[in-house]
Amino acid sequence: MKHKKWKKSEVMIAVLLDLVGIVAIVALSGILMEYMGGSATYKDLEKYVILPDEQEDMPAAGEGQAADYAQALEDEEPGSEDTASKVVHYGRCPQVDFEALWGINSDVVGWIYGPGTKINYPVVQGEDNSYYLTHMFDGRENKCGSIFMDSLNNTDFSNTNSIIHGHHMKNGSMFASLAQYESQAYYDSHPVLWLVTPEKAYQVEIFTGFVTDTDSEAWQIEFATKKEYKSWLDRMKKEGMFASDVMPGEEDQILTLATCSYKYDDARFVVMGILRETAN
Repeated sequence: MKHKKWKKSEVMIAVLLDLVGIVAIVALSGILMEYMGGSATYKDLEKYVILPDEQEDMPAAGEGQAADYAQALEDEEPGSEDTASKVVHYGRCPQVDFEALWGINSDVVGWIYGPGTKINYPVVQGEDNSYYLTHMFDGRENKCGSIFMDSLNNTDFSNTNSIIHGHHMKNGSMFASLAQYESQAYYDSHPVLWLVTPEKAYQVEIFTGFVTDTDSEAWQIEFATKKEYKSWLDRMKKEGMFASDVMPGEEDQILTLATCSYKYDDARFVVMGILRETAN
């Protein structure tokens, strides 16, 4: 009898393990399907944006870091390993068909693009910060969600600090690239992003990036005085995980990009840059 009980237990365990395996496979398949669905949806939206050629594009001389780096290239000895291995992605402003995008979703307020990264998405704004966590640009429910502007911000990016949120997807999509700004080398190669709105275009000149939490002062949008704002900028700069010569002034407007960090519970990785209006 004992021998039969042991066999029954063994069978039950095997069946249980099989069920656990099946559930895990089904769950994994569901996740993969969502990832694939999200990637396909956002890939399809790229037909509404014309991207510039990314072959080490440089702004004209006199435009800050780009001019300094261009001069460094000229001064570098031929065949230098440092020069050969460093590709700086400045890019140029993308051209966006907002009329077509509005035909799909009237909540669109801009397009964010990171030369040399996977960041190339429309930016939406909902009535709260919950809906677009789980809904894509086309309204379908998906864990990829959307890249979305904070609901407290003005839609025209006129606040002192405008905030854009996006998921840190494990396949590297959405805002996962932001976490790479922990690396000095990554910042050195990707010092700017581009933000295009229906009215204006901006080069986003990055000056800091760091891990913070949901109660951080990084989420402050407006400031009572310029002195208070300048003090806040100094603190944000000091938090940076990379060195940068870029230092915003009290007259500058800031764009904060935020995504989840896996450093600790409720951690966020934020990247901040100056909004420099440019010709589109």
